[in-house]
Amino acid sequence: MDARTTPNQPVLHIAVSQDSLDQLQARVAAAEAKATNLSKAAEVIAATASSERFMSLAMAVCNKIASQWQASRVSLGMLRGRTVRLLAMSQTERILRKMQLVQNLETAMEECFDQDCEIIFPAPPGSTYVTRCTARLAAGESPRSICALPIRRDTVMGVLLLELPPERSLSANDIKALRLTLDLVSPRLVDLYRHDKWFGARWAQSSRAMLAHIVGPRHTWAKLTAVVVAALLAWVCLGIGTFRISAPFTLEPVRQAMVTAPFNGYIKAVFVHPGTRVVAGQTVLAELHTARLRDELAAAQAKLSAYRRQADIAQGRGKFADVEIADDGVNAEQARVRLLARRIVLATMRSPISGTVLSGRLQRRIGSPVKLGQTLFKVAPLTPLLARIRVSDSDILYVQPRQHGRMVTASYPGIEIPFRVVRIDPLATIHRKRNVFDVRAVLLKTPVWLRPGMEGTARIHVGHRHYIWIWTRSLIDFLRMKLWL
Repeated sequence: MDARTTPNQPVLHIAVSQDSLDQLQARVAAAEAKATNLSKAAEVIAATASSERFMSLAMAVCNKIASQWQASRVSLGMLRGRTVRLLAMSQTERILRKMQLVQNLETAMEECFDQDCEIIFPAPPGSTYVTRCTARLAAGESPRSICALPIRRDTVMGVLLLELPPERSLSANDIKALRLTLDLVSPRLVDLYRHDKWFGARWAQSSRAMLAHIVGPRHTWAKLTAVVVAALLAWVCLGIGTFRISAPFTLEPVRQAMVTAPFNGYIKAVFVHPGTRVVAGQTVLAELHTARLRDELAAAQAKLSAYRRQADIAQGRGKFADVEIADDGVNAEQARVRLLARRIVLATMRSPISGTVLSGRLQRRIGSPVKLGQTLFKVAPLTPLLARIRVSDSDILYVQPRQHGRMVTASYPGIEIPFRVVRIDPLATIHRKRNVFDVRAVLLKTPVWLRPGMEGTARIHVGHRHYIWIWTRSLIDFLRMKLWL
């Protein structure tokens, strides 16, 4: 028999048609449920559209939802601090806070708030949420069913609680409609709740929210960075450190003698060189030629003898005028003899102090002329040493005698040498095109390798100041100078 004429074919067509009809009916029912949910949500929104204050909006929401879902009572609570506070009830203008019902409603709302989920009592099979406070509320006056839904705006901000008669229970479509209604109403409801307050309350709420955002668990690295930056700023602004003034220095001996040429002459011999240790009044440094001086001395002595003879002859003859003339010649020649004899003695030059020859390489200048007062040698003891610190005129105001500090030389930068300021020269000098004041400091510790003439950087410890002042004072002084502030 042909398959197209089998007797089972009409039965197959009927079964397929029945399945399509059931699917179509299910879709139609779902569409009708969605339309009903949208209609209820739209009616609630329309009823609350004219409300400009939070309390009027909350009352309108409670009354309309109670009317749409045939609830015996609808209550609305919002988060205040750490607890949920009952603010509106359907068909109730004034809420007495001392009523036990109000306390039971708030505890049931907090139970929903803490779990952040919809709570239905009696709980359907398979539910995992806690309903202890909700069950206490349901058994308070008369048995009834309860549905509590959280009000969300980014986070949970409140709870809407419906109380229904025992014979009235909410279906899944009713729950969906309530959820849709709250999703549409919540933004305006929460915004009015946040802003429909006096200035102080709004400021306190915004401050609390900001602090909660700061100390909350989100954006950990950004908050850690902000904390570190804030700590650094606080340390810079409030921290106190040692204020130091940096300036270049040059080491100088405490005592120094300049050995100069006693008269115009020529170098005969040199007995020392830089680095030679000398004893005061004993060590001969150099000699000048004295042959001409000795000839002049002999001539002066001869003239002195001649004047003395003239004076004796005039005295014998009683010529007193000639005697006075001869005495004047004697006195003049005696002075010249003493001068020439003194120069001959000074031609052998000795150091006036004990120490070390610092300068005076004259071995190659033997026979060369020198002039009166020309410096030939510098002699000074190597210890103790004095530091001449050249402090800028913008920093000299902070420097005082008896202040301490540390210095390092260019040759040994890793070794710090303590010092103490002893005096400040009152007159400024020019050093490297800058006005500086010479500050004298004695070294409290003198390493054996220190030598006069060494240079480096010294830091004078002035006192304690705030770090922000230490780091910005130069810039502030510069701006004040340029802008005349």
